[in-house]
Parts: sequence; structure tokens; C-alpha cells
Amino acid sequence: MDTRKTGLFIALLRKQQGLTQAELAEKLGVTDKAVSRWETGRGFPDVGLLEPLAAALGTSVTELLAGEPLTEAEKADRSDGTLLEALRYARGMGRRTAAVLLSVAGVFLLLTPLFMAGRTWGLRLTGAGLLALAAAVRYVRLPRLPRFHLDRLLSPAAARAGTVLCLLAAFALELTPWGAVLNFARMAEDGTIGRFRETFSYFSLTPFGYANFFPLLTGVLTVILLLLALVQLFRPRPRLGNALFVLDILGAAFSLLPLLLGLDFFSAVGAAITAALGLAALCLALANRQGAGGAGGDSTRPEW
Repeated sequence: MDTRKTGLFIALLRKQQGLTQAELAEKLGVTDKAVSRWETGRGFPDVGLLEPLAAALGTSVTELLAGEPLTEAEKADRSDGTLLEALRYARGMGRRTAAVLLSVAGVFLLLTPLFMAGRTWGLRLTGAGLLALAAAVRYVRLPRLPRFHLDRLLSPAAARAGTVLCLLAAFALELTPWGAVLNFARMAEDGTIGRFRETFSYFSLTPFGYANFFPLLTGVLTVILLLLALVQLFRPRPRLGNALFVLDILGAAFSLLPLLLGLDFFSAVGAAITAALGLAALCLALANRQGAGGAGGDSTRPEW
């Protein structure tokens, strides 16, 4: 599949339909910059957008992927191959994106100990592990896992509603003053030095000031996620669903990272917040899988 050839074909069909990039983007629920990237070959539509894009341009998905008009015989001959090639391309893009995100997170964790005192070996090991995982995701091909139909558990609308409920639960727990943990040392009257533990809201700046960045980052991400999830609940879009999933996984990881500093930096409320974000990620995965399958047709629906 030649993304540049497909991009030129998209531009040609768009002009034949009398559409601007902004008008085509509005029909598909994406930005005009996304359409511009497709037409210049610097990007490729999500698999879930192929069918509505082809309909908007007055062509077929097979011709769209081929980047040229086809006869009926050619369509029948090439349809399966072009669709599978598009799925492989999308999967490869997903692997590259995941590798970049893991690399950024790994570098962040390796640099964080420079601003902290005390036990930081857990952060260093995790940072190095994430960099190794990024390399594995990018370059190592894993065997296929057995398929099973998680998407039968919930409808797409129910999965999106479940996402909102999980994020609301996480946000409510983050507002309580028992989520973030700090340990302090103080001198008693007899001259001995003891430690005492204090807890804070995820939105408190006190832990952040003591270089415990993760609770506040999780709280900010949860607010962003909740707002976007409400938009996705009423106006679902494939790209927004994918972005929500990535941000949710990042938020859950940030919420779990204080555990790497030691058990005394983690709380039961923090564990509940991580669990709520994890359940939200599961609901998002179900909604995104079914959304992609519904847009692309049952024959190409991804399965777990």
C-alpha cells in the first residue's frame, strides 16, 4: 500500500466532490489537518474511518486503499489483500506510537530521581524497563494470542457510559484527603528522630513540592479524561477514543508509580484510584474495538 498514492487519490476525489479539506473533515469528525496529512501521504486514516471516507468521496474502500479506480474484477481480486494491508499498516503505526510513549515515560522516570531524595531504585529500574519494553514493542514480533470475544460483554454505548462512571469514581477519590502520601521525619523531645505519615488530596500541591509529582499528574489527567469521555459519550469518534485510551493508561501508570518509592508511599485510596482508571481503560478498549469493527464491517472486525 502506497500512502502517498492513496493521499493523492483522496485529494483528487475530494476536489471532484467539490469539498474543501475542512468540509470533508467535518463530515468525518476529524480536523482539516488530519485530512491534509492523509492527502500528503504523511498519515493514514484510521481503519474505522475508511468506510465513511470512501462513502463521502463516492468510491469504495478497495479503490481508496489501492489509490486508483478499479474495475469490478479488480475490486473482487484485490479487496481482501488491500484491507489486510491497511490493517497491518494501522497495527504498525500503533506499535510505533506505543514505543514512543513508552520511551518518553522511561526517560521521565530515569530523570525523576535527580529531583528526589531517598529510595529511587524502583523508579530507575522501571524507567529502564520501560525503555526495554519500548524497544521490544517496536522491533519484536510476538506470537498471536488466542482470540476471545470481550466485545460481547458490553455494547459500545454501555462501554462508553462505564468509562464515564469509572472516571467519576476516580475523580471523587482523588478529591479526598487520603490519596497522596508523604513521610516526614521529626525530632522528639528526647532527641530521637521518628517518622510520621501524612496524606493529601491528589490535587494538593504539597506532595508536588516534595517531588512526589505523580498524584497531581494523575489528577490533572483524570479531569481531562472525564471531560473528553463525556464528549465521547454523546459524540463518539474513533480518534478521540484512541486518545482517551492512551491517556487513561498513562494516568493509571502515574497513580501506581508512588508504589515504586515503597509501600509507605502508597495508600488504599491510591490503589482504588488505580483500579478505577484500569476499569475505565477496559471499557474504552471494548468501546474502541467495537467502534472500529462497526465502521469497518463485520468481516474485518478486530477480536481479542
